[in-house]
Amino acid sequence: MSQAYICHYSEIGLKGKNRHFFEKQLIQNIRKALKRVFPDERMQILNLSKRIVITFERELDDTLASSALKDVFGIVNFGAARIIPSKIEEMEHTCLDLFKNKQFETFAIRAKRADKNFPLISTEINSRLGSKVVERFSKKVNLSNPDVTCHVEVDNEQTYIFIDKKKGVGGLPVEVSGKVLVLLSGGFDSPVAAYYAMKRGAYCEFIHFHSYPYTQKASQDKVKDLAGVLNKYQFKSRLYMAPFAETQKDVVFKCPDKYRIIMYRRFMMRIAERLALQKGIKAIVTGESLGQVASQTLENIGVVEETVTLPVLRPLIGMDKSEIIDMARVIGTHDISKLPHDDVCTRFMPRHPVIRAELTKVKEAEKELDIEALVERDLQEIEVVDVG
Repeated sequence: MSQAYICHYSEIGLKGKNRHFFEKQLIQNIRKALKRVFPDERMQILNLSKRIVITFERELDDTLASSALKDVFGIVNFGAARIIPSKIEEMEHTCLDLFKNKQFETFAIRAKRADKNFPLISTEINSRLGSKVVERFSKKVNLSNPDVTCHVEVDNEQTYIFIDKKKGVGGLPVEVSGKVLVLLSGGFDSPVAAYYAMKRGAYCEFIHFHSYPYTQKASQDKVKDLAGVLNKYQFKSRLYMAPFAETQKDVVFKCPDKYRIIMYRRFMMRIAERLALQKGIKAIVTGESLGQVASQTLENIGVVEETVTLPVLRPLIGMDKSEIIDMARVIGTHDISKLPHDDVCTRFMPRHPVIRAELTKVKEAEKELDIEALVERDLQEIEVVDVG
C-alpha cells in the first residue's frame, strides 16, 4: 500500500485530439505548484485513465499538498488516496481502515471500474464494500447526501481508494490559451478579472498606471501585493509599472475637462497595446463592468476601445459590485483591495464626466495632443517588476 494524490479534470476530457496538449500543461502546472511547498521532494506525476496520479517517495503534509493543488486551474477535484492491488479483499480491508477514524452516521461507496476485466462491476463493488461498513460500524447507507463518501477507482493492476474529494478551481490550465495583459489597478475589479482570465487558461502579465510623485508610493506597493496574491494561480508573473502623471498633465491643460477620464483610458489602452505587441501578448484584459461607473457605459467603452486593434476581454462585464467583492474574498485579494489608495483615474477628476462620449468630438479634442510622443515617452519609462 502506498500514498498518492488523485486529481480529476473535466473540461479537458472533451478536447478530443488536442487533449494531450492540455493534460501535459496541467501536469507541468501541478508540478510547479507542489514544488512551491515541497521544493526538495521528488515526485512522479502520471496521466492514467483520465486522472492525474501524483506519488511522492514518502508521506507528506496533506494540508500543504492540498493548499497547492486547490489553486491549480484545470483540477476539478482531488484527494489523498491509497494505492492497493486490484483485489476485492484489499479494497474491503482498506475501506474499513479509512472509515475507522471518521465520525459519521451515513455513508456512500462510489466505485468506478476503468479495468473492465475486473470480475465485479461497479455496483457489485459498492455492495460488497458497503455491507462490510454496515457490518463493522452499524451505520446507514445514504446515496444522496452521505456524511462520508469512499471513492474506489479500479485501474488495470491497481486501485485508488480515498475518503471524500476536495474541490478544485476547475477551468483550463494556465498557459494553454496564450498571454494576456491585464490593466491592474488597486481596486476590487481588475484582480478578479485577472483570476477569471487565468481560469480560462490565459497567462497574465500586468500593467499598472500610476501618478507618482503626485500620488503616494503606497499605492504602487499595494498593486505589487495584489500581483503577488494572483501569482499563486500562475507562475513567475510580470508587472509593468507605467508612469502616467505627465500624460495626465497634458490632458488636463489641453483638453475639455469632461473628457479627462475618457482621454486617460484611451492613452492607457494605446500604451498597453504597444507593450503587448512588443511582448507577443495576444489580448488586453480589463475589470470593466457594464454601467458601473461613467467610463463604463456602452458609448464610453466603445470610444476607449477604438484606440486599439487587439481583442479587449472583459470577464466581469455582467457582474455587479457585490458579486465582484464576494469573488475577491474567495481568491484572496479582498483585504488588499479594500485598503485606501490613490487611483490614477481620479486624479484631476472632472465634476461632470461625459456619460456618452461621441468619438468624433473626442478625436477633435485629442488634436491638441502629440499622441505618439506621449505614448512613446510613457513606454520608455515603464519599470519591470518580476513577481514570484
